[in-house]
Amino acid sequence: MRGDSTAPNADEQRVPDRAGRTRGPRRALVEAEILDEAARLFATRGFAATSMQEIATALGTSRPALYHYFTGKDEILTRLVQGLADDSRRALDRAAAVRGGAEERLAGLVRALAAPIAAAPLRARLIRSSLIELLDRDGQFAAVRNEVFLAVSGVIDEGCESGEFRRCDGRVAAFSILGMINWLAWWYNPASGPSVEALSSELSELALAMVRAHTADRSPAGVSGAIAAMRRDLDFLERAVCGDGGVRKA
Repeated sequence: MRGDSTAPNADEQRVPDRAGRTRGPRRALVEAEILDEAARLFATRGFAATSMQEIATALGTSRPALYHYFTGKDEILTRLVQGLADDSRRALDRAAAVRGGAEERLAGLVRALAAPIAAAPLRARLIRSSLIELLDRDGQFAAVRNEVFLAVSGVIDEGCESGEFRRCDGRVAAFSILGMINWLAWWYNPASGPSVEALSSELSELALAMVRAHTADRSPAGVSGAIAAMRRDLDFLERAVCGDGGVRKA
């Protein structure tokens, strides 16, 4: 967008956006550049401390040029949050298409959820921002976040029942796996790290290692092994019957 101080070309093919404006291919590219730069500034400087002028300066353009695309930084932030919700929905749809046992489906979920965060980590930092709570007035993002949690914990519970996964609290495991995925936004650098595909696959393996039932879990050797397995199962049963033991629900 550097040096661009003009409105979008009127001859572009256009489709309406959520605000009812028409968007052509060039406009969509410019908007994506603005959103990326704004996300970087919001993440490093904070939303309140970032002005439209600073976003324009970082992009090498003028502030009036930005208003051809967004009414202000509130709209920019709203679009970023909407994008996060849309990415999560698409990830759930891709994961739902994976067939197989609990291992295959959990691996598919982790890969699908990790990929958009790794592709745009600075945007994804907004997931943990208090700004989301202010913008999510209709609860759409909270609903998507809950769907993600239920999808992950549900597959883990199924794996525990089938014996593919070791006996564990599905909620604890799900929060741990989602925390690992979300933390990508703070440490992963697409320019210097592994590819998004390689990283997503590695995280899926780590998630499976966290819950996969080992051979000793499935077929304990000797009396001591059998007693240890019974104790694990009794501990799991006690947690299931007596309550969540203080674990926060989604």
